[in-house]
Parts: sequence; structure tokens; C-alpha cells
Amino acid sequence: PTTSPAVSDGIDVSRFIGAIGISEPRGEAILIAAHTSGVVESVAVAVGDEVAAGDALFIVERSRAEAEVALRRADVIVAEGELASLRSIIPPLRAGVRSAQAGVASATADIRVAEADLADRENLVRIAESVADPRAIAAEEVDRRRFAASQAEARVATAVAGSAEAEARLIEAEAQLARYAVADSGADGPEIIAARARVTSAQRELDQAKADLALLTVRSPVAGRVLQVNIRAGEFAPASVPSEGLVVIGRGGPVHLRVEIDEVDIARFSPGSRAWASPRGDAGQRIGLQLAYVEPLVVPKANLSGRTSERVDTRVLQAVYEIDAGTAAASSIGQQFDVYIEASGGTP
Repeated sequence: PTTSPAVSDGIDVSRFIGAIGISEPRGEAILIAAHTSGVVESVAVAVGDEVAAGDALFIVERSRAEAEVALRRADVIVAEGELASLRSIIPPLRAGVRSAQAGVASATADIRVAEADLADRENLVRIAESVADPRAIAAEEVDRRRFAASQAEARVATAVAGSAEAEARLIEAEAQLARYAVADSGADGPEIIAARARVTSAQRELDQAKADLALLTVRSPVAGRVLQVNIRAGEFAPASVPSEGLVVIGRGGPVHLRVEIDEVDIARFSPGSRAWASPRGDAGQRIGLQLAYVEPLVVPKANLSGRTSERVDTRVLQAVYEIDAGTAAASSIGQQFDVYIEASGGTP
């Protein structure tokens, strides 16, 4: 600190830790970046606005992503139409199987009729041939019965061939139906399964396109206040976190003061010690501090000299305090403070 603390409250000025603190929102400021690079279409917030989690901050140009969503939605409609068309084929195919089954039954009956007629004709031939007296039956009648038996035998062969043809038609009808549905269980066949997979794939692509479109609207991850807006409509937003953030959000709640305690003073620091701060330029103002937490990782101190040969040879412990909400400084963010912490022992 540039000045020593005022002597009051019985504090020995020779026994304190001096440090520099920067005020920040609770949980540090959140630097918002774009998810996808592009030209900013609109900015929905201004500095000082209160936002809820999920509120839009700015929108990257969306016309191409919206066109992609429309295309993928059309693909879903086409895939669903193809699936419905294939399902509509199943009832006629089932009817075709039933018709083929009826044809097989009819052909089987024709075989039985033909075989019965053949048996009758062969019986008549045997009766005629069993007559011993040639005068009892004419030779022409015997020949006629033999010819009729031959014709009946041919009709049996024709009926058998017709049955085989009917069975072939049944097998073909069942094979056609099996492409779309399982005959016994009614489950979907390979054609329907493939069509359903195409619908699912098209729906996934639509979901992906919608997700890509949603990413073009950058939303606040938390409820808080807009501290800074560094992007304007028409400017290009890179898909990376810039050093200052396109939009800076601070959570609500008490303002914190991040204090860097030099490594030589870490042994003298006690979390339970009293601490106060004075805004730079107003050493007479003392603001009470309440310890929020201490970050246990000791980090290099940032020396902002601007030199290209700059080196960091000092490490610091960062302690975060809450600023008394009743002070004017409690509303400031990024302000520098001189901080004084009672040392637990030793001399500076």
C-alpha cells in the first residue's frame, strides 16, 4: 500500500500486513464468449442490466443455421413419409399371403379329386379286365375305360403341378411379406427397420441443427448484472475467450475483494485476523472486511511493467474478502484498494 493505516482501535501499525486488493463480483467476473464465430446480429443487453440465468445476451447471425434446420426438418418429413408408405404395403402383402394359402388349399383339393377319379377309373378297368367271357363286355368298352384311366392319371399329374405352382406363389408372397413384417409376431421386417433407422438418423440430424442454431444465441449462465459489453451489432465475434470478454457478467450478492498477500507475509497471515481496506486516493476511509475464503494455491504475482523482459519472481496467496455492504465501495467493481490485515506475529 502507498500509505500506512491510521492509528486507531489500539492497533500497532508496526504489526500489520499491507496488500493490494481488487474488487470483483462474487465468484469473480464471468467473461462471456461466442460459441460459434460469426457476425453479431444483435445485442440484447446493456451495461447495468440485471439478467437471469438463460437470458439472451447477444445473437450471432443465424440465417445459414436456420436454413440448415429447415433442410433437416424436410429430411425428417421425407423419411417419415417413406416409413408410412412402406407400412401401407403390409396389409396388401398379408392379403396376398392369405390368397396364396387359399390357392395351395385349392390345389391340394384338386389333387384329391383327381386321385379319387383316377382310382375310380382304374377300378372300372380292373372290373372290365376281370370278366372271363369276352361276350359279356365289348372290347371297345374295355379300351374306353383304359383311355379314361389314362386321362384321369394325367389330371392327377396336372393337379400336382398346380399344387407345386401354388406353393411357389405362397413362398414368394411370404418372402415379400417378410421384408416388411414378421408373419407370426407382426414385428417389423428389415425394410421397416431400415426405414425407421433413416427416420431416427434424420431426427438426430435435425436435433443437431437445432442445437447449432441455439448456440448462436449466447445466454447468461447465471443470474447477475451486466458489467461490460464489448461487442456491437455488425462486429465479428470470435469463438474464443478474449482477454476482456464480449460481455462481462457479475453474480449478485456481496462484492468481493481479492487480496494478494506477498509470500514473505504468508507465515504472518491468519484467516481470523481483522482486515480493512481504503480506496486508492482516500486513505482516510476505512472499510471493514469479512473473510470469504482463501485460495490455498500460491500463484505468481502479476507485475504489469509492460517490459518484454518482465519476470515474475514473487508469489502471492490470494485471500478473498467481502466488502461491507453498507459502504459506497460495495457497488464498485474493478477498483483498487489498499488492504491492511493484522499480522499474527513478527514484524514486517
